[in-house]
Amino acid sequence: MTAQNPSLQQQVRAQKIASVYKHTWTLAVSHPIAGTLLVANFWDVASSVLLLVWLAVLILVSVARVPLYFHYRRHEKEIAQCERWGFYFAAMAALQGSLYGVAWFAFVPAGDPFLLSVVCLWVMGLSACAVVGYAAHPKTLLSFFVPVVVPGTVLLLLDGSERMQILAAALFVYGVVILLASAPVYRSIVQSIELNLRLRELSEKDGLTGLANRRHFDETLQKELDRAARHDHPMSLLLLDIDHFKAYNDHYGHVSGDHCLRLVSDAIAGCIQRSGELLARYGGEEFALLLPNTDKTQLAVVVERLQSAIRESALPHEGRPDDLLLITASIGGTTVEGDYPANPESLIENADTALYMAKNHGRNQYFFYCRRSGQLAGTEAEESVPG
Repeated sequence: MTAQNPSLQQQVRAQKIASVYKHTWTLAVSHPIAGTLLVANFWDVASSVLLLVWLAVLILVSVARVPLYFHYRRHEKEIAQCERWGFYFAAMAALQGSLYGVAWFAFVPAGDPFLLSVVCLWVMGLSACAVVGYAAHPKTLLSFFVPVVVPGTVLLLLDGSERMQILAAALFVYGVVILLASAPVYRSIVQSIELNLRLRELSEKDGLTGLANRRHFDETLQKELDRAARHDHPMSLLLLDIDHFKAYNDHYGHVSGDHCLRLVSDAIAGCIQRSGELLARYGGEEFALLLPNTDKTQLAVVVERLQSAIRESALPHEGRPDDLLLITASIGGTTVEGDYPANPESLIENADTALYMAKNHGRNQYFFYCRRSGQLAGTEAEESVPG
């Protein structure tokens, strides 16, 4: 479980936007090629200076998509803010479409039926390609489609001849039909995205507690370690184990034990406050909490919050061998900070070592393993966080 989980609708929206950004490199290459062919097509009938200026602007807009793509990639995890990236992409598409729309009026001589027919072919080709590339994001599709098709249709109508008016009507019908045909394609894409997201969620979720499972935790740990190393940020890990849980199952039964696990997971899940933090069921009665951009001092605060949440849940445990008679937890923590490279195995081993020491020293305690020195900082009274 992570803080501020995005809704399915937000995730679908983010996937749709990601799908159009994947076409960035194709667009950055194909539009300059298409523009060059268009300029060659009208070279003998339009001003060469005007044609070259138009082509330069088209290439500039196409190339500008590349830095936008890299900027988007740096922020694509911010799902709640993805709509603005969709707006930027649609704005670029509208600008490119408008350039083609301007070209129809700027380069085609009046009353030339052959070149007017050529414009019709260009409009159909460009709009068809837009449907293929932008079907997943209707705003982008319309942003490019309308500035290309509408000026071309108007240009044919303004010619006044019966043949061009028939061609304009045919182009209008074509535009309507192709937009209607794109609707089921869009629905199919959305349904596919939703299905994939649901399947991925099921594959990453623990069936009993609803938290992330071990597989998802392992994958995320590696990604967060790589991210922390790139940005030279600290990263912390906590392993939490319910004390005397076997005795709980023996005393209350396994059904009650499962219920206890759910209650404890709910209590500690409520302590997650920042986006990117991941709580997972690590195995049995053990939980793992991944805390990106969290140093040793901040880690101790998180531990206090966890222990307080478990204590306030006041879950009875009359089967434990000591006198507490309530559910408690032992916690082991570790941090990597400025001592990269680190690997998941060593991080887990260090946190597990600290957890073992917490359990070995009477349980209901917190020990911290200092990766740099190899010492258990929790053995010092001022650095331990007792329950």
